[in-house]
Amino acid sequence: MKRRWWVALTAAMGVFATACGTTPASSTGTSANGGVVVSSSYQATAANVDPGSPLNNKPAPNFTLTNQFGQSVSLTQYRGKVVILAFLDSRCTTICPLTSEEMVMAKKMLGAKAGSQVALLAVDANPTATAVSDVYSYSQAHGVLHQWNFLTGTKAQLAHVWKQYGIYVAIQHGAIDHTPGVYILNAKGQENRLYMTQMAYGGLGQQAQLFAQAMARILPHPTTTSKAVLHRALVQESTIHTLNQAKLPLASSPGGSLTLGDGTPRLLVFTASWLTELSNVPAQMEALDQYQAYAAANHLPSLVAIDEVPTEPSPNAFRTLLKQMPTLQYPVALDKTGAVADEVGVQDITWYALVNAHGKVIWAHDGSNNWLSIPSLEQQVSRAWAKANG
Repeated sequence: MKRRWWVALTAAMGVFATACGTTPASSTGTSANGGVVVSSSYQATAANVDPGSPLNNKPAPNFTLTNQFGQSVSLTQYRGKVVILAFLDSRCTTICPLTSEEMVMAKKMLGAKAGSQVALLAVDANPTATAVSDVYSYSQAHGVLHQWNFLTGTKAQLAHVWKQYGIYVAIQHGAIDHTPGVYILNAKGQENRLYMTQMAYGGLGQQAQLFAQAMARILPHPTTTSKAVLHRALVQESTIHTLNQAKLPLASSPGGSLTLGDGTPRLLVFTASWLTELSNVPAQMEALDQYQAYAAANHLPSLVAIDEVPTEPSPNAFRTLLKQMPTLQYPVALDKTGAVADEVGVQDITWYALVNAHGKVIWAHDGSNNWLSIPSLEQQVSRAWAKANG
């Protein structure tokens, strides 16, 4: 299903919902009817990171659903552990891969001993992809198959859980919209803190650290490592303010690099290895060779594919995928921090952006998991380039 990125306020529900997305960075809470609302208090964090809001430690509603292995899982079985509970779309190509990576990263920050007191849970927030195979495929594609429980059930079962936690889920204009809520539950099974995760690649590390600090405060048995997390300064957010002279390492040529904004216009295609869950990435990458040949023949900007490393299951995931392909006729670069994606305004994967010689985006297209056909790509880039240079 095609994904979109936008923020929708559903007044009747009193919630913020997104197409696998997020709300503006701010503190959050729950309304009287259970919906998630945004308050006006802020903390000293990056603009694209949510510092979260304290909750009143009321008992978290129990539920029993099915995990990615077909096993029955109840929330109550995790009493005695701190729980990160997220609501994720099993076919999401926008914010959900960031959120799941933040969850895993946060647990690792606490150290092995403290991390053993933490459980990672996610509940499917896609009303049309509720099969066990859907949550299994997502978990496998993102390298978290054995690191969490991704839970699903019938649509009625899931809808009951969504309602209990104030999570808005709907299909709007062909896209799945849902509240990107992440709850921290204490060892007594009480709601301790709530976050609205953000659509920002560069802020992933800082959001994970905020999760880790929240958990460190309520661990049943703190450790030296978990206590250190509380006193550690927030990681520096990875940002750039212009594409000019932004240097990226090359996945297709180890040791090599590519500089954006060096006076050369380019077509940037942002992608990731985990898209193999939804499409044939090697075949799509090979097909882009056709655009490269067309661009050379028609004096259009040449292509650069960019791997969004922050969302990958491992730093070398895309290099491994490249080994399955013949040599491509265009370079594949690595956006290791997500700063380039944030500067370009990437809101989804796959994402196309045509940049001029000065690094300014003059055309963009949300490809989601539906890659543009090569004729359509050639046509749209040709039109945008002609308009920009007319």
